[in-house]
Amino acid sequence: MSVYDELYSLTRALSNSKEYLDYKRTAERVDSDEMHSRMLKDFITAQMQISSAKMLGSDPTDEMINHFNMLYSAISGIGSINEFLTAQAAFMVILDDVTREISKAVDVDVSFLKILPDFN
Repeated sequence: MSVYDELYSLTRALSNSKEYLDYKRTAERVDSDEMHSRMLKDFITAQMQISSAKMLGSDPTDEMINHFNMLYSAISGIGSINEFLTAQAAFMVILDDVTREISKAVDVDVSFLKILPDFN
């Protein structure tokens, strides 16, 4: 089998996995509610801003942290958003595992990925 045949087999397996299907289903559910979709996007944006500040070697401002905490409090009781975040985390674990295994197989060092923010 060629590398591309194996790649297509992997992509089919990923797109048919329970984790991906749950991720897609929960994302569609959140997207179907305009308010929940906006809240989730705002939360992810705030999370990325804090992570970016840390990656650049500075501390997030109190304003950034307070805004993030306010958004987290607002979304924490919303079932569809919680389900999405849980499904996203499960699918990201699979993608991380696949990347790690491929990197090990071809002896590529991806240890730098550990410094990337965890958006879960």
